[in-house]
Amino acid sequence: MPQIDFTQFKSPHDDAASRIPSLEGKKILMGYWHNWPAGFIDGYQRGQFANMNLADVPRDYNVVAVAFMRGSGIPTFKPYNLSDAEFRRQVGVLNSQGRVVLMSLGGANAHIELRSGQEQPLANEIIRLVETYGFDGLDINLEQHAINFASNQAVLPAALKLVKDHYATEGKNFIISMGPEFQHLTSSGKYVGYLNALEGYYDFIAPQFYNQGGDGLWVQEANNGKGAWIAQNNDAMKEDFLYYLTESLVTGTRGFTEIAADKLVIGLPANVDAAASGYVVNPTAVSNVFKRLYAKGLSIKGLMTWTVSWDNGFNKDHLPYNLEFCRRYAPLLTGGKLSSQRRMSPTRRPPSTRSRGGTAEVPEVQQLNLLL
Repeated sequence: MPQIDFTQFKSPHDDAASRIPSLEGKKILMGYWHNWPAGFIDGYQRGQFANMNLADVPRDYNVVAVAFMRGSGIPTFKPYNLSDAEFRRQVGVLNSQGRVVLMSLGGANAHIELRSGQEQPLANEIIRLVETYGFDGLDINLEQHAINFASNQAVLPAALKLVKDHYATEGKNFIISMGPEFQHLTSSGKYVGYLNALEGYYDFIAPQFYNQGGDGLWVQEANNGKGAWIAQNNDAMKEDFLYYLTESLVTGTRGFTEIAADKLVIGLPANVDAAASGYVVNPTAVSNVFKRLYAKGLSIKGLMTWTVSWDNGFNKDHLPYNLEFCRRYAPLLTGGKLSSQRRMSPTRRPPSTRSRGGTAEVPEVQQLNLLL
């Protein structure tokens, strides 16, 4: 493949958005952000996500993935309600705080169709978007038929390697992540092709531990050694599901492909409106998973949620979710306390240390941080 000349795409800007903050040695609290307006009823339980500026995403989210880059032919991106300059300015706000902004490619209903020979045009477009908007990397979020449609599994990794190598010459680490549904990470799963092709290039993988209903995994150690099928939608066994699936992925056991612990990020829905299933009712399940993993010497990279926009949204009774995901889990990853500059909508109530069910949660995760 001929060397690509990216100089024609070089941005004239030298501003905060020109930086690519490092994630080296950092735990991640990642949230997707909606690049489309909220409708009257958007959620699985008839709630509504929040329309919010990128610059207003709470600081505890140190990785924000903008959803989505998509389109027929070579996929692209455009802010839905802002000028290019204003969107870049907001990316720069996050970059100046050491936070990463990714563009996410795909989404549940996206038709992505790449053909052999489009490696250079796709790399050109990714570079153009980085230079225009200040993105720090790309998140692969292909689902359903788009995962292995046409030549997607060959063209996309090839283009991303070219882009990453290009920015490496500038002393920058263009970040590559993926957000696959967990069932595509079995040893013969659809995402294995991306993992293999981008080995040594990807920075982290954030599997979706949600929206998969009764799918799950067989754990021989469960049920007093008699074995048990632990389904994703089994709330009574939620802690075991999260623990054993994560352990399986970071050790490459129980039929799953291996992802290094320091590159593995658990993906969970922000609330019951954000996903059809997978919401963690009792947050101690998540903190206990971190404890159990740590006890086995497995320190994962962090947590991801679908989405920041939902975390800041409302339920069907128009009661705010009040950044529940952020309040619950940021202390697991950020030194046991929330950012003092966490932003909230003017309509939001001040945060408390109690869940909607009234169970104290922040003190426990603060204690957990003494271990991490």
